[in-house]
Amino acid sequence: MRFLGSEAGTAHQAWYRSFAKDYSSLYDAHRDETAAAFLDRLFRRTGRIHNVLDVACGTFSINLGLIERGYHVVGRDLSEAMIRVARRNVRSQVATADVARGDMRALDLPQRFDAILCLGTAFNYLVTPSDVNRALGTFHRHLRPGGLLVLDLANFDAWIDDNPINARSEGDYRAPDGTRIAVFAFNEQRRRKTVHIARFLTLVQRGNRIDIRFDEAPMRVWRKDEVARRLRLAGFRPVEWRGDLRARSEYVRRKSPRLVSVTVRT
Repeated sequence: MRFLGSEAGTAHQAWYRSFAKDYSSLYDAHRDETAAAFLDRLFRRTGRIHNVLDVACGTFSINLGLIERGYHVVGRDLSEAMIRVARRNVRSQVATADVARGDMRALDLPQRFDAILCLGTAFNYLVTPSDVNRALGTFHRHLRPGGLLVLDLANFDAWIDDNPINARSEGDYRAPDGTRIAVFAFNEQRRRKTVHIARFLTLVQRGNRIDIRFDEAPMRVWRKDEVARRLRLAGFRPVEWRGDLRARSEYVRRKSPRLVSVTVRT
């Protein structure tokens, strides 16, 4: 058994590295296909969506479903480990995609897109007003007028307000090669706070070896009204709200697992 130490304040970079290749399988096994189908229906309703930029693409697993449906997707992610897995996933599907390391706060790509995705709580890890403004500026510069921004956030109203101090299992997964990964979350929050400290204890067992890691990182607590206000100030018009990346997922403040905003660049 090895204790690999702890990490704080870096958006869980070492945490992601520890099990990047299994990340997409750690949670809901159907999540990627469900999300791709949801986004496809959203894009078809809106029309004129073909070129998509995912600014926190992770392992690119959701985007593979979009590529299969005919979209051209560019992927960027801050984690080099995630990008390595993303490129491997693209090759395994005999697909072609521009996937590279990049920071959503500082992207400068030579084109504008029809839609931008920022999924999986990535935006919550931008805590300071400067980082939030830089990222929103990046989104605005890289979207054509009338393009869509899909912002997927943790819905703190559903799980922090009712149970502000808790410990819970986030995942228990056994990979095809026998690797077992268990993740436990420890939360301590108050309603008046605007920053939540996300703490994770991760155990990865490979054969007889067990690696243990503790990580924590600050997350911005967004509420629907505040998200809408900041998006309008940045040049976006909210058009709908969802409680998850799935069909028939109307946003319900105290019940929905996610806070998903769909906005149009003005």
